[in-house]
Amino acid sequence: MKKLLIDPRGGMAGDMFAAALISAGANNDLMMKAMWLAASKLGKAHIGTTLATDGSTRLVIDIEHDHSHLSGHESKHLIHSIFEELEMDHVYREFGLEALQILIDAEKQAHKENTFLTDHHHFHSHNHDHLHSHNHNHHHHHEHDENDAFLHEAQDILIDITGAAYGLQLLDIAPQADLLAPVSLGGGIIKFSHGEMSAPAPATKNIIQNNWIPSQLGPVDKELCTPTGASILAALNATRVIDYNIGEFESEGLSRGSKDLPINPLRLLIC
Repeated sequence: MKKLLIDPRGGMAGDMFAAALISAGANNDLMMKAMWLAASKLGKAHIGTTLATDGSTRLVIDIEHDHSHLSGHESKHLIHSIFEELEMDHVYREFGLEALQILIDAEKQAHKENTFLTDHHHFHSHNHDHLHSHNHNHHHHHEHDENDAFLHEAQDILIDITGAAYGLQLLDIAPQADLLAPVSLGGGIIKFSHGEMSAPAPATKNIIQNNWIPSQLGPVDKELCTPTGASILAALNATRVIDYNIGEFESEGLSRGSKDLPINPLRLLIC
């Protein structure tokens, strides 16, 4: 298997990671089919790619929601089903399931520590300037096991984790990575359903801290690292920053979110 190096100075999100794998050579048609399959478990979605002005790959997702919030138990059942239909290798199934479990645990911790996240009736709308933005305006009621997590934007999560795991398999990359720099978390204020909170989001912060992922605030006041992006780093055991001779790699993947911010793209090196 090949080795993966990640330079996340431009942030880290699930859609960016999948787009970077496509940029690095993962078959675009197969990736689209896999991510469409994931989306179809919860509704309809149109998924494609485009290029940013600097040539980085950008994932474009247009979602039509049936429902977009799931318990952790339900989400794990669906990801199992997706991986089974894709006939994915065991090692990549385990990676995807671990990323999802890390995310579930972090969301559970966040809801316990931040009571404003557990209101029973609310709109949940994240508009990540740096990332792909959808119209996530859906009213719902929380009715779930007190010991389970409740995932918002679940369709996005299934798409992102499927794209990450399947892309690694297509490129024959070992599901582990080293970092070329600490992951940039961004900063400033995130506006969402309950008002405002500072970036990074509570679940992102939990994943970064609980898994010893090297990180840094900035370089812009936008949310640059999402909970799903952080969970992928954690599942890759990306806990150390190394020095590396950049002249020695097989392929490179570059990706951006929905806007061209004045920062580096997410960069993957495959060795």
